[in-house]
Amino acid sequence: EFGVTLPPKIEDVVEENPNAKICLVDHQQTTQMNHAINPDQVVGCIDHHALQNKTIVTDRPIYIDIRPWGSMSTIIAHTFLTHNRRPSISVAGMLLFSFFS
Repeated sequence: EFGVTLPPKIEDVVEENPNAKICLVDHQQTTQMNHAINPDQVVGCIDHHALQNKTIVTDRPIYIDIRPWGSMSTIIAHTFLTHNRRPSISVAGMLLFSFFS
């Protein structure tokens, strides 16, 4: 609908590139993380859920943006606005459709 092709599965991405840097989106608990993701490759987290007992722990600082807002899409859209940038139609459409998933 918005000119976006289906991205590859995360399992395929990390198999092809084991050193891929990963940003967790819409979760930060290890119990919700895909088993193909190496926690050492996580470089960020964008989420709106409460921190609980299985929150990812890293050996180095990572980017964290966790807010008590309606969704991670709201956080990402807000980031675009605060940087005076407008998301492309494709990105805006994906953010909108995330509300329905």
